[in-house]
Amino acid sequence: HGKCINYANNNDYHEKKSFCQCHQGWSGQYCTIPYNCTCSSQSLCLGISAVNHRSICICPVNKFGPRCLIDTICQPAYEENNNSTICQNNGRCVPTDEYISFKQTFSCICPKGFSGDRCEIEDNQLILSFTKDILLSQSIFIHFIQIIKNAPLIQATTFTTIPIKQDSILIQWSQTFHLVFIELFHKNYYLTLVQQTYQPSTTIIKTINPSDRCPHISEVFNETFAQLHLLHRIKSYHLPCQDYSLNLSCFYDDIQLGL
Repeated sequence: HGKCINYANNNDYHEKKSFCQCHQGWSGQYCTIPYNCTCSSQSLCLGISAVNHRSICICPVNKFGPRCLIDTICQPAYEENNNSTICQNNGRCVPTDEYISFKQTFSCICPKGFSGDRCEIEDNQLILSFTKDILLSQSIFIHFIQIIKNAPLIQATTFTTIPIKQDSILIQWSQTFHLVFIELFHKNYYLTLVQQTYQPSTTIIKTINPSDRCPHISEVFNETFAQLHLLHRIKSYHLPCQDYSLNLSCFYDDIQLGL
């Protein structure tokens, strides 16, 4: 009452090793033992355990127990009666293993564009477009920087590609940020956004212009100045900012970034 299947990694041509894949309702080494599966109708029954002669059940996400008959917190009927447990915005509810976490009984897997414990927070959207005189690379890095008073900066980076003949991209971001830079090619930076106060769940539309580019200090000063020690260079970093004819948004060296 089954099908004989050879092992895929069997290299012994003289002695073929195989096993029996039993049909529904049969178990045992040679599929000769009949059984009645006691798993719930929504679960998958794999057969009978040789240890305790019980059905081996694989439960769906909203059921648990030895026979998959007990509702979990992710059961739709439970969620309808208790809105505080629903994963919002089409988030996927996944029960938490009680042996791992006692505090949180479930977690939410959020779809793209949403975050939070219950997918209740809409991510920030950055819609960036580029003027035609900016040469675009196929790969673009977007650097997000969070500024915390009396603490080191927190930087996070995401990566995207831009198709040929397209001059705009959409970035969705859930973390706090105050500065945004994009990087085209290697170390070709453009200042994208500066905000003193972080505003969550907002849509930001920005056109990147050539004036947003951050040149290297060798372009702002000269190559000799760029070779000086940082302590000597940094004393003069305020000078380009005072020269409005340069029309600088920012500049950088190998360590620092100036605005």
